[in-house]
Amino acid sequence: MLSRICVIISCSIKKDAETTKLVLRSVIVFTFKPSNASFTPSIIREEDARSIRKHNNITGGSTMVSFQGNGIAPSPQYNAAQPLPVIIAGAGPSGLVAALTLQKYGVPFVIYEQNASDKLCSDAGRGIDMSPSVIKILEKELGLYRRLDAAMKQYEYIDVSNMDGKHINTLRFKEMSERKRHITGERNFGFASRSKLQHILLEALGLIDRHGRIKDSPYGILRCGIAVTGYKKMIGNFVQVQLDNSMKVKGSALLACDGVHSYIRQCMQEGSEGSALNFTNQEAWWGTTTVRPGSALEQELLHIAASRKMQGYNVGLVVLGTNQNPGSFYANEVSKNVYSWSYFVESESSNFDADLIRRGGKVLDETEKQELVDKIPSTCKILKLFSEFTPTADMNRSAVFDRANNLPSVDGRVALLGDAAHYYHPLRGEGSNKAMVDGYVAAMRLATAIMGKSSSSNSKSQKSPSIEWALLGFDSYKRRKGNTALVKKSRKYGQGATSNSRYTCWARQTYFKFMSAPKMIRELCTGDKSNSRFVSDMIKELKPYPKPARCLARPVIPGSGACDSIEMELSKTKTFTEEDVGCVCIGF
Repeated sequence: MLSRICVIISCSIKKDAETTKLVLRSVIVFTFKPSNASFTPSIIREEDARSIRKHNNITGGSTMVSFQGNGIAPSPQYNAAQPLPVIIAGAGPSGLVAALTLQKYGVPFVIYEQNASDKLCSDAGRGIDMSPSVIKILEKELGLYRRLDAAMKQYEYIDVSNMDGKHINTLRFKEMSERKRHITGERNFGFASRSKLQHILLEALGLIDRHGRIKDSPYGILRCGIAVTGYKKMIGNFVQVQLDNSMKVKGSALLACDGVHSYIRQCMQEGSEGSALNFTNQEAWWGTTTVRPGSALEQELLHIAASRKMQGYNVGLVVLGTNQNPGSFYANEVSKNVYSWSYFVESESSNFDADLIRRGGKVLDETEKQELVDKIPSTCKILKLFSEFTPTADMNRSAVFDRANNLPSVDGRVALLGDAAHYYHPLRGEGSNKAMVDGYVAAMRLATAIMGKSSSSNSKSQKSPSIEWALLGFDSYKRRKGNTALVKKSRKYGQGATSNSRYTCWARQTYFKFMSAPKMIRELCTGDKSNSRFVSDMIKELKPYPKPARCLARPVIPGSGACDSIEMELSKTKTFTEEDVGCVCIGF
């Protein structure tokens, strides 16, 4: 890890009514590695800096420059009056998509994540049926087409049976024509590992180093082990954010992507009816299983593939409950020989204390794992094998909640996103998709409000919207009404999945008996219409305003180091050559 020291050669002080600025006439940037404490002075020549400005059509003011590897990448959006960063609470899919969108347009941001960095890509039974809207955002808008291949695995077969071991149906996606399997562009209907999706989002943000470790720094754009616990609206163009380390920071806006137990939501909606979680009288067991060659589990999967005349055993599994053996089991292969699975059953205990962060749940010990094994009907061989071959460290248990969503999710410059705003029963697979769409739409609105005017060629006749107005449009009545309806629909669907009613079990089995692969794809696309409309409404609403220009450099974070609110004039003889990731601000 490289550290930096700026040595001031000469300076002067500028004062005005609001700020005091230190204008540096000459600066040497030292980089050193703590292991050997060797120092390497690095100075940028004035002609190099001027060349950067000319190439990017930058005139006047100061220019933020990021040093990435051995190159110099300018951020032409910045000037002397830098915007405060957008504070993002939570580094889940929603927060990372928002960060990537802000980065695309040069909007500074800081992500605070209450978990340690090694927990960001941990995965126990987490998977996402990727919707068309999310795929379009990740591929087209954020440029993750090739990276997404590593996180997604297309469905080939889904085998449907019940807890009594009776086969019901096989959905044969692999045998459909290529055109009919597409849900958007050239992307087929598929399932993404949440862990791998997290990794590619972090990688796209430049937060994965060459050793595969997550870059977590108290002065970087990702700051782990710190939770946002509240906020205070201030008179002026900022929001004051309270951290759990007793520090307070300023931001131009606050995006709450901190999950179902959001501290920001509690602050925003304290004492409001409808804010409390609703326990659905269900619990979920999650796991990730590696199928070992020659194991009994592999033999069972091969047997299922052979008996259903499948080509290979890349098969998703759905096991439906009966009135004698209620519950539902789902498993999908997220990478070669690795399955993510979940098992839903009714429960009288909410197990709330074990479910503190998102749906993280409680990692099991051997005694609790045995409790799961005892719940599984002896007639359901595949479920027993999955539970036996999954290490306890890769299993967890959580209560299943949802929440009525009839309350506003925006308060001035503060917005709730994803599970913090609308929390659904996980069985329909709506939560993660909606969270990522929320992240993109909220960030686009903020980018237009913060950076739109500076990138407009006709800024005199056009004005960018205020941040408050931009976020208010995010919390539309139509969106809130649709989310409330979906919470109720998901709750009903989840209750049916664990019901011991003879009629309900018969109806579910009949529904899946006549389900076809094309029909399942159509249902996914139909369920995604609300997300598609949400994005379309945002585009239509922001169309009259200047669109922010795309910024190729990663934005520099005001307040992230000693260079904050400092103008530097670098005018010596040597070119910057030391490999580093950092930033300075240069002005002429």
